[in-house]
Amino acid sequence: MSIPRRLSRNGVTPLDDFAFQSRQADNPDPDAVGEEAEVQLLTPEGWDSRTIAALVALCGAQPGEQLHAGHVLSELTDSLTDGDAVEHDELLASLLLREAAPVPALWRGERVPAPQGPATIGAEGLTEALHDLNAAEMGQAAANVGARVLAERLEAVALACVNCDGADDECFDPRRNRALARAVRAARRDGAPDPMIERAIARARQGLITPEQGLFATPPAADLPDVQLEDAFFDAVESDAALADGQSARQVMTRLAEAVWTHGKPTLHFKDPELSVSPATVLNLARFIDGHTLDEDGLAYAARLWGTVAERQNGALVIAGLGAALTALSLAYDSEAARERAQHVLTIVRSECPAPVRLERPEALAAGFVGAESVGVHPPAALDAPGGRQFAQCVNAALSGLSKQEQTLARRHALGAGALAGHSAPWITQLEAAGVDAAGFARIDAALSDGVPLRFAINRWSLGAEVARRCGLSPEHFDEAGPRLLEKLGVDPLEVVAAERYVHGAGRLDDCDTLSPELRAVFADPAPEARLAMAEACEEALEGSASLELALPGSSSIEDLSALIVSSARRGLTGLSIRREGDALYDLLNTIEYDTGDSVRRSVIAEERVVERVVEKYVERAAERRKLPDRRKGYIQKSTVGGHKVYLHTGEFDDGELGEIFIDMHKEGAAFRSLMNNFAISISIGLQYGVPLEEYVDAYLFTRFEPAGAVGGNDSIKHASSILDYIFRELAVSYLGREDLAQTDAHPYDPGGLGKGVEQEKLVREADPASLISKGFSRGQLPDNVVMLGSRPKPGTSDSPVVGTGFEFDPKPASGGSQAGGASVERLEEPAVNYHGDPCPECGHFTVIENAGLLGCDACGWAGKL
Repeated sequence: MSIPRRLSRNGVTPLDDFAFQSRQADNPDPDAVGEEAEVQLLTPEGWDSRTIAALVALCGAQPGEQLHAGHVLSELTDSLTDGDAVEHDELLASLLLREAAPVPALWRGERVPAPQGPATIGAEGLTEALHDLNAAEMGQAAANVGARVLAERLEAVALACVNCDGADDECFDPRRNRALARAVRAARRDGAPDPMIERAIARARQGLITPEQGLFATPPAADLPDVQLEDAFFDAVESDAALADGQSARQVMTRLAEAVWTHGKPTLHFKDPELSVSPATVLNLARFIDGHTLDEDGLAYAARLWGTVAERQNGALVIAGLGAALTALSLAYDSEAARERAQHVLTIVRSECPAPVRLERPEALAAGFVGAESVGVHPPAALDAPGGRQFAQCVNAALSGLSKQEQTLARRHALGAGALAGHSAPWITQLEAAGVDAAGFARIDAALSDGVPLRFAINRWSLGAEVARRCGLSPEHFDEAGPRLLEKLGVDPLEVVAAERYVHGAGRLDDCDTLSPELRAVFADPAPEARLAMAEACEEALEGSASLELALPGSSSIEDLSALIVSSARRGLTGLSIRREGDALYDLLNTIEYDTGDSVRRSVIAEERVVERVVEKYVERAAERRKLPDRRKGYIQKSTVGGHKVYLHTGEFDDGELGEIFIDMHKEGAAFRSLMNNFAISISIGLQYGVPLEEYVDAYLFTRFEPAGAVGGNDSIKHASSILDYIFRELAVSYLGREDLAQTDAHPYDPGGLGKGVEQEKLVREADPASLISKGFSRGQLPDNVVMLGSRPKPGTSDSPVVGTGFEFDPKPASGGSQAGGASVERLEEPAVNYHGDPCPECGHFTVIENAGLLGCDACGWAGKL
């Protein structure tokens, strides 16, 4: 092809006409770390981060590699030309200006893939196809959920077998292994087949814990072919006629609209599908807007240049940036002028391009390289440019006729200030008076500049507990506030919304008072019917499909969608793809779950009515943190798990419930110790907010990772599959009475079932009360009535009576028998222990002793006659 020069000069390489600068690209390998993982490039000045990232991905750069963008593009141009020097220079200059780019396959030196036409079905048989679509979608979702539940249940069965320390005939028998019995019942309750449960136990005998292969290999749902609907079908819908297969056309239309509304498919065609041609090159129309005018000559030249490349590859030229070009020309999308200009632009490209021209969504990397701000027939997707608080180029072009001050006001309205600086509000003055200094506001502004919402940027770490105290907020309420901290500090919610809008902007320009009504219309979000009208105008100019894709708001009804389908067909569009958005569903779910800053506690209040019918009313309130006493009880358990020392410290509430834990490891790395320390903190916070210990036990029991193995130093647990498995077994045994999780009984028993006599069976443990109660915690205030019932006597116990007790065997020690600095409890001589059997009339304990015709309470000291 012989073409004149437009962008290059004879005898001078295009690289000499561009100034290059060193840039650092985003890491192409997210798992790589260190400076050697970065990609250094020399790129033309003016390239944004999106273009650089696309170039790195397109050329397959590796971490630590250094690239020269000019050399990479020059090599690419060599592969696209047939040796013509002028064409080579023009293509290279056009690439450097990002006017156009080939598709990723050509970057890799591959051929454009062969086109594949869509399979279609008609209205007849559509009912059965829609039924198959619904069944496949629901069946696949059920299979995925069922596979996950089944895998958890079967793994629990296997773990219950391998974590048992008994004999094989005990561990693999659910009649003798209580943990296995519970796992089997849970598996059957959730629908696990008995043969799979049996195989899980048999696999556990072989040391295999993971479920069988193929559990998650659910077959993919069959693709539903596209649907082609003729005008006769819509005529039958209007007249409520029957189709050739006897189905009601109106009912078929209702089922079709419901399927599209629910699943976003099938794709609809109203004419015979075109013979498909695969995309080869992408042309960005917005690059040819200079000021408020279109460079028609430059556009025609680029269409010929890149159309020739596409033709050589047996591909098509894809147009991008149509909506951005209309915005840059200050044309409202929903206007006759915009539709006429779109037709004019497409006519120029189609008349000059030797390859087929298509208006569709281009491949993401090619669109990113040319900086396309809109795709297909759609308007620009966003007002701001990626990587900064700046307008997109097409928006800047549309606002170029305004003064600098008006542009600044418009930018502030849409994108916000990015910081609180400059916003005047009484609550900001109050924070300053409470002690928030410049460093505190800098922390807040740093979070805001990263896009963090104001409610989350102002938190306990950015303010500090002292500021909250000065504002009258207690530490407990400070922790509970979460994203409602400003409201807790007395800030009106409307003031929070105003500050949020000041910082992050409105995200739109169609309501900006600075702009004229005509300019506000340029940035208005077009209605679906406006998009249909634009697609109709573009298809008329292209004499082909505009590949219209509609995204309806979540509030749209099935009737709304059905009306759009009919309107598209009546307009003569080639086809249509519709999907319904989630109507901010994820934000709604997050609001329900986390709006209060913590998980909510649901309490049930029963209200009895006259008709004796109980109505349950659910009341939700924020979880309240239960504060531990400053001086608290607990114990320390030293153990070894797999040869690694573990120190478990517990702290208890006044009522004896577990309130905190600390985990210390010996000779472990700093990272692992820090991780365990912070894990213990998170568990402690959960316990203090009311998370039941049972939930933690169920969550962390049977977890498997190193260190694991034999447990030493613990009288109840002898084997653990991980540190967490050991810790929560110990806590469950000690605080929940879960003896089923203990692998040995802490209380010795006679395997033969023979008793040891009444006196011996009263000896529960060989323990002195002083060994179970902290002398330091009690500070010598151990009550006199704390005794160990039936415990063995100490040698050398004094027999001398104490004056004033009323009977000679008073259990309290004689004068001088107490130990300095702590409590001492003397116990009765074993021959004198003879409990009467009746409760003490004073304290109610069954510790009444009969001796020499007198009664005395061994607990409270009461004395009386027999």
